[in-house]
Amino acid sequence: MWIICAVISAISIARLVSARSYDYVIVGGGTAGLVVANRLSKDGRYTVLVVERGSFDNKPEAIVPWYSNGLDTSVMLNFPSAPIPALNNATFSVPVAAAVGGGSVVNGMGYARGSKADYDAWEELGNPGWGWDALLPYFKRSTTFTPPAPEAIEEWNMTWDPSVYGKGPLPVTIANFEYHDLATFRDAWRHTDGVLEHSDISAGKGPGLYWAPATINARTNTRATSRSAYYDPINATRSNLELLTGHTVIEILFDGLKASGVRVVSRNDKSTFELSAQKEVVLAAGAVQTPQLLQRSGVGPTDVLKAAGVEVKKDLPAVGANFQDHATIPMFFTISNQTFPNPDTIAANSTYNVTVWDEYLANGTGPIAAPVGSTFVSVPLSLLTSSPGSVATDLLAQNAADFLPSSYTAALIRGFETQRNILAKQYTTNETVVSGGAVVGNGFAVRILVKPASRGTITLNASDPDSPPVVQYNTLSNPIDAKLLVAIVKQNRDFWNSPELAKYSPVEAAPGAQYQTDEEILFALTKKGFLFPGLAHASGTCAMMPEDLGGCVDPGLRVYGLEQLSIIDASIIPMIPSTALQATVYAIAEKAADLIRSRA
Repeated sequence: MWIICAVISAISIARLVSARSYDYVIVGGGTAGLVVANRLSKDGRYTVLVVERGSFDNKPEAIVPWYSNGLDTSVMLNFPSAPIPALNNATFSVPVAAAVGGGSVVNGMGYARGSKADYDAWEELGNPGWGWDALLPYFKRSTTFTPPAPEAIEEWNMTWDPSVYGKGPLPVTIANFEYHDLATFRDAWRHTDGVLEHSDISAGKGPGLYWAPATINARTNTRATSRSAYYDPINATRSNLELLTGHTVIEILFDGLKASGVRVVSRNDKSTFELSAQKEVVLAAGAVQTPQLLQRSGVGPTDVLKAAGVEVKKDLPAVGANFQDHATIPMFFTISNQTFPNPDTIAANSTYNVTVWDEYLANGTGPIAAPVGSTFVSVPLSLLTSSPGSVATDLLAQNAADFLPSSYTAALIRGFETQRNILAKQYTTNETVVSGGAVVGNGFAVRILVKPASRGTITLNASDPDSPPVVQYNTLSNPIDAKLLVAIVKQNRDFWNSPELAKYSPVEAAPGAQYQTDEEILFALTKKGFLFPGLAHASGTCAMMPEDLGGCVDPGLRVYGLEQLSIIDASIIPMIPSTALQATVYAIAEKAADLIRSRA
């Protein structure tokens, strides 16, 4: 009964817009958009409109933590990527959330910040005020940490650092339930040379073994989202904040070089109308759709715009460049002698399935109240290879243009070379994560390359600018990434040979033990489908960097060469952090709200 009440209380109907002019028009009601909408509307001085393509999602899949084990494609735009040459010209689905709350409604619920080195790199690229020390207050502002149940703390020795959380709207906690076999897997990682155990993944410590919080409301044991944290609690009391759902912004309107509003189309009846923004148009459509919208509005690389028949308002080659995601290897080992129950039991045992669902519906407890995993491990390059310095040397010796998109301008190349210098330093330090993944306690082990050297692009479809954009991951376009991914496979195999795991008699099923040499492993990854180009962590496509280094926005998040236009989503990330992006996007949005208010 309690969950039914939770669903009913969450249901709300978007109001029709009451005006055609607002102080701020925010494009996208996702993770970032709702944070900034909340903060800008707080004191009642400014009128704020959020335009969101999707609608309110009140299905159990958007509320129950267990469903975070898979993506709910019913509230996502899924369109194919461009063929990826290095992956046998395969295409992959490009997931884009389309619901109020955006990615926070459909993601894996992990609340994990990157390492201090990740954010200090942003500042080193020419973005004062965006290093770890400056961002930490915004990470803290967004969150409130609730400790797990005392019995869970005692049984699992769960740890966290209360000093890195605040009293913000977003509730996070460590799930109370864990399967017994996880203890063995944690022991195996503890005894892996070079892996340190840290108290909290959100404290910026770098590589190690962590307990990782999730965006869970500990009071109801339901998923916490930007909608439930930042919008639902204030919706009824702020007449100066409006949310228009079921509508898509198809163009940013300009008065000269000043953004003056947006053109919107209804998904229902296809009618279009214009809305004015007196102070700023704020883009929060995400790293795939923000560059697409800019290009459709005449802001982007001139050759891309002209090819699509779009009038050029501002030549800005950075729009759609610098695309990064986390290439991922789904490794799988068949194992025996698992404890009952285990992570596979819900799917394999119908009686257990019914039992745990009954427990959750009655009490909000058990495995259904837990997301995909609360243990994460991350490693530096020195754990993947005995010669990290040679990898850095090889990277620096490259002619950068040889491995970048042919569309890159001299400024974009200079920008990547600056990033490359930072990457090379990160490869040689034990303070930077290069690979990682969740530790679940079964045979499935997703391993992720979190410091890629390859860069992709997102551009308009020249033959139909209104269709989904051309998303080119360019996976493995830089051969350094191939070396790193092969090393990740080898290191994960070494882990499965740990004495602690011998009792499970693990046998590699994917990619397969028959692939042994570097060449064979790379063949399996690229030709046999054992490598995915991303993990729905799209970022970087409107990078915050100096314009002469191929940047799109300045440290104030204002688009270069234009007025009253800012970007507040993951597209501004210049170098992708070594973790999922949810926590980072919340912090970006909190800081963005301060920046926007400071110039009101």
